[in-house]
Amino acid sequence: MNTERSLWDYLRVIKRRIKIIVLLPIFGLLISWLYASNITPRYATRAQLTIQKNILRVGAGLQRGVISAFEKSALTRMASSKEVSFLAAQYLLDGGGHEFHAKYDNQNEAQLAGMVRSVVQISNIEQSNLIEVNAVGEKPEELADFANAYSQAIIEFFNAERRKNINELKDYLNAQIAKYTDRLSELDVRILALKAPERNLPEGTMSSSESVMSVEKELRQVESTDEELTNSISNLESALKSGDINRILAILPSSSFVNERAELARLSVQLRDLLKQFTESHPKVERARAALNSLRASLLESTNSEGNKLLSGWKKKLEDINIDKARLNSERAMISSAIASLPDRLREEGTLVREQSVVTSVIQMFRNRLEDLDLSLSTPSDRIELFELASVPQKPFYPDTKLIIGMGFAISLIFALAIAFILESLDTSLFELRDVERLIEKPILAVIPSINIDANKVNECKIPIKREMVEKLPLVVDPRSPSSEAYRTLRTVINNRFTSKGKKTLLITSTTPQEGKTTTIVNLSLACADAGMKTCLVGANLRHPIIGRFFAIDRTKGLHEILTGTMPPENVVQPTGYENLDIIDSGSFARRPAELLAKPELEKLFSWLKERYEIILIDSPPTLPVADSATIAPKVDGILLVYLVSVAPRDALVRCKNILEEVGGNIIGVVFNDIWGASQADYAGYYYYHRYASDEFRRI
Repeated sequence: MNTERSLWDYLRVIKRRIKIIVLLPIFGLLISWLYASNITPRYATRAQLTIQKNILRVGAGLQRGVISAFEKSALTRMASSKEVSFLAAQYLLDGGGHEFHAKYDNQNEAQLAGMVRSVVQISNIEQSNLIEVNAVGEKPEELADFANAYSQAIIEFFNAERRKNINELKDYLNAQIAKYTDRLSELDVRILALKAPERNLPEGTMSSSESVMSVEKELRQVESTDEELTNSISNLESALKSGDINRILAILPSSSFVNERAELARLSVQLRDLLKQFTESHPKVERARAALNSLRASLLESTNSEGNKLLSGWKKKLEDINIDKARLNSERAMISSAIASLPDRLREEGTLVREQSVVTSVIQMFRNRLEDLDLSLSTPSDRIELFELASVPQKPFYPDTKLIIGMGFAISLIFALAIAFILESLDTSLFELRDVERLIEKPILAVIPSINIDANKVNECKIPIKREMVEKLPLVVDPRSPSSEAYRTLRTVINNRFTSKGKKTLLITSTTPQEGKTTTIVNLSLACADAGMKTCLVGANLRHPIIGRFFAIDRTKGLHEILTGTMPPENVVQPTGYENLDIIDSGSFARRPAELLAKPELEKLFSWLKERYEIILIDSPPTLPVADSATIAPKVDGILLVYLVSVAPRDALVRCKNILEEVGGNIIGVVFNDIWGASQADYAGYYYYHRYASDEFRRI
């Protein structure tokens, strides 16, 4: 048996569970909207600070430096300190020369500092000299105030810390200068003592010592210049080889490529802002990245050319320095060789003079550093400046109502589809004709639509039976209804498949109760009688006898009396009031129906009825609950199963078929009952059949 589902099977599942699939997403939309509406909106704004690092070099002035990742991290930690938040609170309370959007006069400084720290976060922007001050919270005006005040506080705190560090360094340098000045005075005294008149030194010795010191002084200067120039050449060559535009620009003079540096910083910030709003593949991001890469490529070519020129000049200068070093080393060796022959006291004098020169150089170095520090106080070498003020955010970044509603709808739709298919998998009932045929390997002989008779037609019917019985007889009340035509179709099929082959006794049963088998057998008997077939109805449902309610007959006699031998068949058969249709009702109450139906008198009755009727339709209880149908099955020529759409489970229908076939029953087919009442949408093709049967055509 093929159990694979096709696309149409899934579509039918969706149609059958359309209420769940539609209502759950609508409910999900409503819940998502309510959830998004109840979320407190959150706003975000930012201010940006730029870090400039300048290096003061003696005789070279200010030179642009590169901010390392470690330095940026240290500045970020400093900017996140509690002192900065308290300084920002002071700005908010005092105004600080800045017009804030809201007033904070009634706030406590500590409380205000805590509020600032709770909404402000500091972050680095990679590959740039920028620091972001982000503020996230529920009040947009306060966020802009907090971000701007915090930015000003960072600048003030950085400047204060910088001044403090410079003053501490100046105190240290002054102490070192005083220490080495004392040492220099001591050396002067010792040198004067060695130059006393009583010392008889060789002529020209002092001038030789002074020459050595002069050469060594000049040699130290040349070596210092050589070391600095060698480091500069190495850094520039490494930067040019790596192609890092930032490293090259840091080494080149600050006066070169000023406009290009500013444009590079602007494009870097623009790209970073776009990446926060869009993905990597967004056209705006790609255009910004292309512009940045183009500028970098152009600037890299220009800086490489400028760097190579500068590198050539430095290398030529280095060659000259190396020549001077060789010359000075040679002179020092010659003079040192000459001095080596002097007495020990002269050598001591030379040592003291050299030390005096070194101490003098150290003192001068400390004084130069003091001058640099004084210059840095008046012309800041390292500074933080405000690059962009924070503005008042106009719309919240959270919640994203459209996203929440969309996700709620998608999740609820997926959940609804999952529930629909889970319910479908748990529902073991059958909806499709082909499913029933495939499951029990028996044909569908007829499809009976739901019986819906107009109330006026029921009122016009004068049959002396209860109204609820009349409403189930479309062949009597409304002969042109779809259900009437369906019963006529069933009669035609049975005639072709059953009675035309000489078979007469047909048992009508079902799998479970309340599947409409009694209504089916009564209407089928009326259809057979209308076709001129001499028909007999036999009420073999001794447990729940209701077939007699459809006719105005004596219900005190019936099959029970025949099987018990109380009355002969000819006295039990009653006319129904319809031409060609007689009935044997169930009769009086039977205590043990299954045993009664197993008597040989039932087969004798069927033989007697076959001699007098063309077709005998036998009503019986459902097969699974009781054994009555299985008892009758081997005694009849055929069995007709009535299946109410979506009622009996698959396993029950298969079990019913197996029971009937195990006892020797011959199942000729299945009646698919009450299709419109179960699922009209799945049998839309029968609407044409309905119109054809019920429309009144005007004759011209």
